[in-house]
Amino acid sequence: MNLWEKIKWIWMIVLLSLVLSQPAWAAEDDITVLDTVIVTESGTKNKLLDTNASISVLTQKDIKNSGQRKTAEIIASIPGVINQKAGAKTYYSIRGTRGSLTGGVVIYVDGRPINAGLSGYSKIDSIPVDNIEKIEVIKSPPTSQYGANAARGVILITTKTGKSADEPVHGYVSGEYGSWDTMKITAGISGAKEQYDYSLSAYNMTTDGYRDSEDETKSADGQIGYRFDGGRIDVIAGINDSFTLYPKGLPLWQVAKDRSAVGYNTQADGSGFDVLPSETDEELFNTGLKFKYEKNNWLVNSSLIFTRDNEVYTDMKDFNNPAVNSKRDDYRDDRQENQYDVKLSCGRTFFSSKADTSDTLTLGFDFKYADFEEERSYPFNTTALSAAMTTGKNKADIDASRQLLGINLNNDLTIDKFRLQAGLRRNEVEYKLENKVPASVSADYSGDLDWSISPSYNIVENGNLFVTYNHSHYYLPLGHYKYDMEYDHPDAQAKDLKPERYDTVETGFKHQFHKAFNYSIIYYYTKADDKIVSFYDGTSFKGYRNAGTSIHQGIELELDGRPCNWIGYRLGFTTIDAEWDSGLAKAYAEPDAASTTLTDLSGKKVYAVPEYEYSAGIDIYPFQDKPYGSLTISFDIHGFGEQYEDYNNNLKMAPAIFADLKFTWSLHNFECYLTSTNIFNREWDKYSNSTGMDHSRFTGGTTGVYPQDGRYVGMGVCYRF
Repeated sequence: MNLWEKIKWIWMIVLLSLVLSQPAWAAEDDITVLDTVIVTESGTKNKLLDTNASISVLTQKDIKNSGQRKTAEIIASIPGVINQKAGAKTYYSIRGTRGSLTGGVVIYVDGRPINAGLSGYSKIDSIPVDNIEKIEVIKSPPTSQYGANAARGVILITTKTGKSADEPVHGYVSGEYGSWDTMKITAGISGAKEQYDYSLSAYNMTTDGYRDSEDETKSADGQIGYRFDGGRIDVIAGINDSFTLYPKGLPLWQVAKDRSAVGYNTQADGSGFDVLPSETDEELFNTGLKFKYEKNNWLVNSSLIFTRDNEVYTDMKDFNNPAVNSKRDDYRDDRQENQYDVKLSCGRTFFSSKADTSDTLTLGFDFKYADFEEERSYPFNTTALSAAMTTGKNKADIDASRQLLGINLNNDLTIDKFRLQAGLRRNEVEYKLENKVPASVSADYSGDLDWSISPSYNIVENGNLFVTYNHSHYYLPLGHYKYDMEYDHPDAQAKDLKPERYDTVETGFKHQFHKAFNYSIIYYYTKADDKIVSFYDGTSFKGYRNAGTSIHQGIELELDGRPCNWIGYRLGFTTIDAEWDSGLAKAYAEPDAASTTLTDLSGKKVYAVPEYEYSAGIDIYPFQDKPYGSLTISFDIHGFGEQYEDYNNNLKMAPAIFADLKFTWSLHNFECYLTSTNIFNREWDKYSNSTGMDHSRFTGGTTGVYPQDGRYVGMGVCYRF
C-alpha cells in the first residue's frame, strides 16, 4: 500500500465518523484533553482541537493520577515517544527519528531549554512531578514556530506558577519513600498580590536504584512576574544538581546470574574484579527574562535565557584490574558549556468586515550560541602516560562553539470554517572546533530553509480535519564533530558531516464527539535524509557519519472520555514502521562474522524502534468530596512491540507490557497515596548493540545489556496550604 492509498484509507475512517456524528455537547464541567490550550514559542494560542499537528497533552489531572514516579517515565508512556535510556541519561525518540547518541527531542521548561552538553541530553529526570501543570509533546512541529532543531519533536513542560494565584500565599510540601531506599521531598510556594506574582519550588531525591546506582538529584526553580495592561514580564531561574553512578551494561550470562548487578567477575573462582559504574556529576543553571504583550490585536513575545552546564564524567571501567588499567581505559572529562538564547517575535491580527474572517501575521528571529570546553585527565592511572599525554596533545581536550540564527515568518488565515497556516524559516548555522593535536574543523550551513503549510476545515462542529507538510533540518550536536576529530577515521570525518533533513506529511481528524468519547486519528509519513549513525570499526566506536535515508510512517490514535462522574478513561496507540530506504553502516553480517566493509541498509528496519506502542488507563472515583474525603484509583497499562537492536537486524527484542497502579485519598489539605510501577515485576532488558554482534560473545570487558527497573512501590503524603 503506497502513501496516497494510506491517506485515502484514513480519510475514509474520518468520513465514516462524520456519518455517525451527533450534535456536539457543551458543559462547563466536562473538560476533555481536546479543550486544552496550546501555546507556541511565538506566543500564539490554540485549543488542542484546533491544532493541525499530532500533539499529545498530559494535563495536571493526568500527571497526578499517573502511577509513574518520575517525569521522564510519564512522558515515555505516551505512544510514539520511545524511551531509549540505557544508562544515566534519559532521551526520547519520537517516531524513531532520533539519531545515535543525541538528545533527540528539544525540551523546554517554562521556556528554559534543558538540553545541554556534548550530545544535547536533557535534565528531564530532575523535574519533579508535583510541580508540573502540563506536558505537551509535539511530534512534528513546524520549526518556524518552535525554533531551531525542532525537526525531531518538541516537549514543552509548564510548571505551576503564581500567574493564576488569587491569594498572596499558596503552598505544598510532599514526601515519598519507596523501593530501593528511594526518598523524595518536594515543596513549593506561590502567590499573587496586586500586579505581582511569584513561585518557588524545591526538590530532592536520593535512591540506591534498582542496580545500586546511588543517584541523587536536587533542583530549585523560581519565577517572579509583573502584570500590566495587556502583558507581563517574568524573571525565571532554575538550578539542577545531580550525581549519578552510571550502571554498566552486562553480558547476557551476568544478567542471568544477577539482574540487579552492576559489575561482573572475570574469574571462575571468584577472585576477579568488578567493573565499577562510571560517575556523572552535573550542575545545570539557567536564568532569563521573558516579555509578553497581547492587546489591540498586537502580539509581542520575547525572551533572553542564559544556561550554564558543568559536568564531570568519570569513566571507571576496569578500575581494580592493574593489567587492564595499563590500557588507559580510566579517565575523567571536565566539561563546561555556556548557552545564550534570544528570541523575539511580533505579530498582528487583522479582521475583515466579516466577523468570521481573520489573519494573523508574525515575524520573528531567534539566536542560540553555545561555547563548550572539555579537558580530560587520568587520575586513576598509575602507569606511564601515553605519548599524547606526555606531549600535552590530548585529542580529547577540545574547545568548540555552535551558533544557530533563524528568521521566521508565520501566517494564520481563518475564513469561516476554513483555516490555512503557513510558515517559513531561514537558518544560519556555524560550527568551530579545535583540539590539542592540533586539529580544527569548521562548518557553515547558510541559507537552509525550513517551511510548512497546513490547511484545515471544521467539517463538523467541534471537529478539525487537516493536512500538514513540514520540511525542516536537524543540526547535529557538537559531540558528533568532537568524536570524529578525536578518532580521525577515514570513513567518519568531521568535515563530511551534514545536518539531517526531514520531510513530514500528516493528515488527521480531531473530534469532540461526546463527553464520553473524544478522539483524534492521524496518519504520518516522514522521510529522513542524511540520517546519522554511529560508526564502528569491528566492535570499536570510531565516531559518526551520515548513513542515508530512512522512512517512518504509521497511524496514531488517541481516545479519552468520562462516561459518568465516577469513571474516566484514556487510550493511545501508534504504529511505527521505520525502515531504511538507502544507507550504509558498518555492522556484523552474521552474529559471529565481522564485516570489513560498509553494509547496505536498504530494506532493513531502523534499530531501537518498536513496531507499535500503546497505553490505556482508567480512573475510578468511588467517592468524591465526602465528609471522609475523596478517593481516586488509577490503573494504567503501556507497552511496545518487537524491535531490532542492531543496524543489520540480527538481534530482536521481544514485546513487553507493563502495569501501574495508584490510590490517592485526600481530605481537606492532606493527601496520601500508594503508588506502584511495573506491578507485575516484568523483566525487561535494554540492549546497546548497534553492531549486531551476538550477545553470547559478550565476555570479559565487553558490555551491552541494561536490565531495566523492576517493581517499584512507594507511599507518600502531601500537605497543601
